[in-house]
Amino acid sequence: MIRLGYACISVKLKNNPNKKTTVAQLNKLEPQERLRKLRQVLQTNFFNLMDLLAYNVENRIFLYRLPSEFVPLATHPVAADWDWAKEFSWDFQKAGEFIRNNGIRLTAHPGHFSILNSDKPSVVEATIADFSYHAKVFDLLGLDDNSVLVTHVGGVFGDKASSLERFAVNFARLPEQVKRRLVVENDDTSFTMREVLELCERLGVPMVFDLHHHHCHSDGEDWTEYLPRIIKTWGNRIPKMHMSSPKSAKEFRAHADKIDPDEFISFVSALADYHVDIVLECKNKDDALLSLRHHLKKRGVDVEVFAAVP
Repeated sequence: MIRLGYACISVKLKNNPNKKTTVAQLNKLEPQERLRKLRQVLQTNFFNLMDLLAYNVENRIFLYRLPSEFVPLATHPVAADWDWAKEFSWDFQKAGEFIRNNGIRLTAHPGHFSILNSDKPSVVEATIADFSYHAKVFDLLGLDDNSVLVTHVGGVFGDKASSLERFAVNFARLPEQVKRRLVVENDDTSFTMREVLELCERLGVPMVFDLHHHHCHSDGEDWTEYLPRIIKTWGNRIPKMHMSSPKSAKEFRAHADKIDPDEFISFVSALADYHVDIVLECKNKDDALLSLRHHLKKRGVDVEVFAAVP
């Protein structure tokens, strides 16, 4: 059985927990006004998060990806004097209680500027800081190790073997609170499912399998043959996967608005022996999830379990 989730933004709700400000806006303000602005944005994001999580529970959605910008400019020097973790400790506690009490699995996907295998030390340092911020948010919420941080291997930089090795070397530098949450996903241009799987097995970290990325970039492997190994990387944690449908034959890498029900049924049929969480990466977000459920119900397909994390 599987559970479905979506990423970051609800198209059904007016407000989402991704409000932000810019460095340019903050630099126009005096220090106290700057802090007031940052606090205002984060407080709004907490209000919106609680509304969104309540909406998710009402709609039996127990898997959700938190926007990376939840804490505005958390790793930027412009916010260096702001102890957001201390100031909002009560809010983190209350949000965490709601998440845990309702069995919601919260995950994150740090931005594409975070590249752990970069050949530029400054980028690696910024990546470690970004990963650490995400892990800190989940730690403050009191979430278990099912709340993972998804990353890609990164760039090829002209030499795959060296790039994979650099990822492994830099992974060893990560703080333990990041290591225990970081998981690696196959991408659509650089590193195939098999290459990512072998890296994950080497490092002892879970692999997130993305079906669409595999269709975009592979060496012709049948992903189902690798499924037991992918599942094994998760140990006692619930495996997490991603699915999206291509926008068109011409724009194959782009995500469609919704999920192709036939493709979805084929995908989950191969997962019948496993309990897997699947994030749907569609332009229509939660609306696409609810639409897919409607199609499945009409066809008499019963594959989704509406349950909390055990």
